[in-house]
Amino acid sequence: MAIVTEDIREGEVFTGKPKIVSLERIWAFSGGPFSNFGWPKKNIHTDLEFARSCGLPHVAASGTQYQGYVVELLIDLFGLEWLSHGTMDIKFIDIVDAGDTLVSTVTIRSKESLDIGARLIMDVSCENQNGNKVLVGSATGGAGTVNLPRNQPDIAAYENKGGSDVVERSNLEPLEFTVTPALNQQYLYAVENFSPWYIQETEFGPPIAHPAMLLNMSNATRSPSYSQPAGRAGFHARDETFFYNPARLGKKLRVTWDSIGSYEKRGRPYTVNNILMVDEDGLEILRRLSHSTVASHEHRKDYDK
Repeated sequence: MAIVTEDIREGEVFTGKPKIVSLERIWAFSGGPFSNFGWPKKNIHTDLEFARSCGLPHVAASGTQYQGYVVELLIDLFGLEWLSHGTMDIKFIDIVDAGDTLVSTVTIRSKESLDIGARLIMDVSCENQNGNKVLVGSATGGAGTVNLPRNQPDIAAYENKGGSDVVERSNLEPLEFTVTPALNQQYLYAVENFSPWYIQETEFGPPIAHPAMLLNMSNATRSPSYSQPAGRAGFHARDETFFYNPARLGKKLRVTWDSIGSYEKRGRPYTVNNILMVDEDGLEILRRLSHSTVASHEHRKDYDK
């Protein structure tokens, strides 16, 4: 049952359940499928030596892990319908270490009344146990029976934005994977969310994939051709996400990445990927404009705590 209705008042604040980001849950989220040989895969999220080789002081949780906490709160507020029209534009502004406790917050910023409901714009954030925000941004959603128009990424805003000194990544090979119950359960454990619609058939239909899994599996690092030189790793900076449809368990999903531009900010290079996820029937699940940079000793000053 959705909590937010068209009578919601501007300024109202909602908080999610505290989430303890244990090392075990980080491994489950970022180590790859449990069935993979050599699990967990070594990266800045699962291996301390690897993280330190890239200039990070500790193993760090994936941004999509705590982005998933915010999505969970938005679904609690709007219902599963949010996965058919919701959008997010967020920035990851601090590292999340193993053992941190995070709380998500949604604040109603403005409301546009429509004939059949309301369109809401919200401020969203995620804060650790020290009161420091690790994620900030905005989200949109619809209340009542409003059928919001499908928003599309503004690709033109990033094309040819960077100068000639900014190296653009060539397009990555697509990824295809099947949303098995085992893979879904792995992510449910990772984000501590066992809502029934992810596990069994409900009034909403067959079980669906957890959106945090969809976000993580559509990161550029999941492409079979993704690579970085030794001492460097991909680092998520900003994410513009457009949800179109829930993904059903048992469906094969295909993810494609299109590098649409790059830019430089405070001496650090950024790449923008236009990401599309569709299922085996051609149904669009989500689109993303993902802004990524690099973790390395060269840029350590930017993320030292």
